[in-house]
Amino acid sequence: MTTHHREERLGGATALASRRVAWIRLALAVPLFMAGRRPPDVSYRHWFDGLLVAYLLWAVGRMLWIRRRPVADVRGAAGAVVVDLALITALAAVSGGPDSPVRYAYFLWSTATVLWQMPKVTAVFGAACMVCYAAMSVPHALTQPPEESWDIVVDEAYLLWTVCASVLIAVLLARRSERVAELLRTRELLLDDALAAETRERSRVADSLHDGAVQTLLAALHDLEEAEDAVTDPAARAALDRAQGEVRRTVREMREIIFNLHPQILAAAGLGAALEAAGERFARRGGFRVHYDVRLPGRVGHEALLYSTARELLRNIVRHARADDVWVTLATEGDETVLTVRDNGVGFDPHVVQERLRAGHIGLASHSVRVETAGGRFTVESAPGGGATVEVRLPTAAPPLPSGSRT
Repeated sequence: MTTHHREERLGGATALASRRVAWIRLALAVPLFMAGRRPPDVSYRHWFDGLLVAYLLWAVGRMLWIRRRPVADVRGAAGAVVVDLALITALAAVSGGPDSPVRYAYFLWSTATVLWQMPKVTAVFGAACMVCYAAMSVPHALTQPPEESWDIVVDEAYLLWTVCASVLIAVLLARRSERVAELLRTRELLLDDALAAETRERSRVADSLHDGAVQTLLAALHDLEEAEDAVTDPAARAALDRAQGEVRRTVREMREIIFNLHPQILAAAGLGAALEAAGERFARRGGFRVHYDVRLPGRVGHEALLYSTARELLRNIVRHARADDVWVTLATEGDETVLTVRDNGVGFDPHVVQERLRAGHIGLASHSVRVETAGGRFTVESAPGGGATVEVRLPTAAPPLPSGSRT
């Protein structure tokens, strides 16, 4: 997995955690409202109500902002929690200080930061909760008898325990995430090895067919042509003509197999040219028209996987789609290479792909797994009678296909 994609996944996890925290923030408005119905000092009631309205506006505004612009940077998410602590401290200060039910919100925020799975962040904000609670409690403690101030110490002790437990949970979750990420990296390496081994084996078989069976057939064809010159019987010459035709057809089929096993054009001219060549071959077999839109800046990563996936999609169109037109689009979008294959055929149920994989069938289902294992996405949009659209997205920055051997 590339560094960029590790950062992308981390940003995705941060955005997901921020959305969950936003829901927690919004839900907290309910107990805050209940806590402020009877503040100890009625003279501060208007302050509490004003701060509660400010908190509600903040929670709703933050939720709408995150829905429109996901927060992928933990610093932005952390800044929002700072605003939360400031508002909670102000609400607690005007509603009874250390005796206010609002103080329980400190326990909530010390555990909510666990969702980011960053122990240091949890520790920092847990400490911030303790500091805010202490700062809010000190003015009240100075006016109370010493024995009544002990409750503040007890609350701080409970809060410290909550912070320590939250940090421990964050550590465990972070380690689990690291193990999962390591398993994903291992799976991607295994996929790379499998694809490399498959490419080598295809190249070896293609070379063997080219240098062995095809050459033998061409030699046999040459012998048949020479024998035909020596034969005068019309029936025998007709039989030799039929034999030559069968040999030529077999040679064409063998060359088609060799091309499918290891297309020389993929290594020599790149993915776009290889797709167009493969598309024309499948179009002749399936009786449909292929429309191309290839916009690549040059060589891209995962060319072998993209080519084999496109070939499998075209093969399925030939076998099942009964399409008249097929559209093949290949372009780069940001840091991804996007392959889209669309047809106007009979369509199919997208769930069939996963069902065939569970049943042990290879082909399109196995290519879906390969794409996802390589850090990409494989999406299918189809319905019976409505054609099909398959989109494949793979990282552009992966190492490109190395030059192959002769076919």
